[in-house]
Amino acid sequence: MMHAVRSVRVCGYALVAAALVTATACGSSTASRANPATSAPASITAASPSGTSSSTASPSTSVVTPAPSLPSAANAAPGAASVPSATAPVIVIDPGHAPTITSTDPATGLNDSDYENEPEMQDVFAVALLVKAKLEADGYKVVLTKNSATDRVSLGQRAAIANNAHAALAISIHDQAGASGGIGFTQGNNIVYYQSVGNYRATPNGTHVTFADATVAAASAKYGAIFQTQRASVEGVKVQLLGNTGYDLGSRGLPAGNIWIVQLLAKVPWIYNESGGNSAGQSGLNASDKQKYADGLSAGVEASVPNR
Repeated sequence: MMHAVRSVRVCGYALVAAALVTATACGSSTASRANPATSAPASITAASPSGTSSSTASPSTSVVTPAPSLPSAANAAPGAASVPSATAPVIVIDPGHAPTITSTDPATGLNDSDYENEPEMQDVFAVALLVKAKLEADGYKVVLTKNSATDRVSLGQRAAIANNAHAALAISIHDQAGASGGIGFTQGNNIVYYQSVGNYRATPNGTHVTFADATVAAASAKYGAIFQTQRASVEGVKVQLLGNTGYDLGSRGLPAGNIWIVQLLAKVPWIYNESGGNSAGQSGLNASDKQKYADGLSAGVEASVPNR
């Protein structure tokens, strides 16, 4: 049985209460890719999150070869950080996953829960600290979305941290680790995802929340191509570039759609990174591969948003 799909477009800095729907034009729009068989729904603007309450389209692709308070400064990584200038770019680093948290984004109704995934959760937090140390040494202002690997932070809260910081760029760090289903660090899953207008996720009642900020999407696509090149060069692996997830996330038991929730709810350019997660002979990443991943990400940030 076919059901009509209500479409909610996320863009700009407009703010509406969760229960309020305002029918307006929103940025530079394109038709949603969701449910093309139905008539086009009214264009509705929804706010990106200021916080959360606890409780497929074919991608564009290419391959290159070789509101919560901000986290405290207590998570600083070792190394001599320079004092950033007043105009230094703000970079938000989002290490993936958290101990299981059940949450709903109040502005959109999206399920923005997260779940624990080890050894990935520990490994990518370690990578995030390495990236933070490098960027701070080069004069950037850096904010982490978590103070520790085990902080419970929802996906909507992560997006809100970047939005509230007015980040020049946000990056997510993930990998595919584990004894079962893990992929070798140099063997695959090296992917860079950027935001695209028209990508969506579905709420539990079937509403499609669609990414609609053309300005952010253009910057995200530009930075995605830079990350692809820099990561391939530094990490010595093939890196795939995707403008959406490439498949319906509903097939994995997640809310249906083709964009990562943090990217959808962000008002800033957001590059979502994946890599292989197992170093040779082990489950998870060794120190050398963590550093290599961090170096590739740092190079991507600095080439995308130079600190002049």
